[in-house]
Amino acid sequence: MAQLRRQADAFKEAGARVVLVGLGTLEATKAFQSRFDVPFTMIADPQKQLFNAFQLKQAGPKDLLSLGMAAKGLSAMFRGHHLGIPKGDVRQLPGVFIIDTGGRICFRHYARNPADHPSAEDLLVRVRTTLSPHASA
Repeated sequence: MAQLRRQADAFKEAGARVVLVGLGTLEATKAFQSRFDVPFTMIADPQKQLFNAFQLKQAGPKDLLSLGMAAKGLSAMFRGHHLGIPKGDVRQLPGVFIIDTGGRICFRHYARNPADHPSAEDLLVRVRTTLSPHASA
């Protein structure tokens, strides 16, 4: 989230509209957006309709309790990111999709674990390539 927030202007300049989907209620989503100063549109999806439509998977116990996940969590805390108490289905894995203006999914990333996110820089390159007037159709 912090990576995306730092690159918000770059995404806008590239012609992208970033939309985040969370598992919380509408009220919880609004509170999260306010607390963390999220500059993007956020959608509350507590029934996981979008997660299911995009065929996002769920983590198994080994994915959630691994040493690698613990190390990533500690690393995030040392960098000043507050993890907070998880809300909703903690096993739900995230995903990232780039959808062009015609509704075509041009890029998809299905997370292998809760911390598996492409970097904001990689996403910007893909957005610029996808939304460029010279990109192939």
